[in-house]
Amino acid sequence: MATTEMPQIPGYLIERIIGKGAMSTVYLAVQESLDRRVALKVLAPGLVADPTFGKRFVKEGKIIAKLSHPHIVTIYDTGTYQDCSYIAMEYLEAGTLRERIKAGLSPEQAVKILVQIARALGYAHRQNCVHRDIKPANIMFRDAETAVLSDFGIAKNLEDKTQLTAAGWRVGTPNYMSPEQALGKPIDARCDLYSLGVVFYETLTGSRPYKGADAFETALMHVKEP
Repeated sequence: MATTEMPQIPGYLIERIIGKGAMSTVYLAVQESLDRRVALKVLAPGLVADPTFGKRFVKEGKIIAKLSHPHIVTIYDTGTYQDCSYIAMEYLEAGTLRERIKAGLSPEQAVKILVQIARALGYAHRQNCVHRDIKPANIMFRDAETAVLSDFGIAKNLEDKTQLTAAGWRVGTPNYMSPEQALGKPIDARCDLYSLGVVFYETLTGSRPYKGADAFETALMHVKEP
């Protein structure tokens, strides 16, 4: 991407793209006031005008800001400038669990990662926050030994009755989704533990327990298969 296409946000010197999804792009940037590198998550321009996505993006920043834990990503700042909504968070430069699974993990390494993320979830759940999208791509590393839970984009505060998705709408990733999530039923902290169990299975075996022909079939396998 050319430099001219990079968003311009006061106080941040944006260097390059480090991640891109359907709803947002993550840039490596320097927070100029503190001269520190940050991951700058910017909502896709086409979604800024959509009140649902805008509210969900703001909500993500507020949720993470309330969660202070060594195995949960730290947020530094959030805001909107012109048509850019952004969240500045710590830059986790040691890669993702997805990459480590491809490289291969020992059972001891898999257990260590499981314990760290389970502790992060235990803390989040005590704050009435359910992540709803536990998967290897959302588990990152601060260094070789420290796993960190990130991407609370579809997290839900169980005390907040605001409905940002249509009733029964499924949110999450079908490969790791609990049966309750797949069926669009009300969920609680247990759906995160189910997803973490699927991730643990993958760290041990290198593959996921269910592989359907498409997302719908995979989600259905979590409901119906042994």
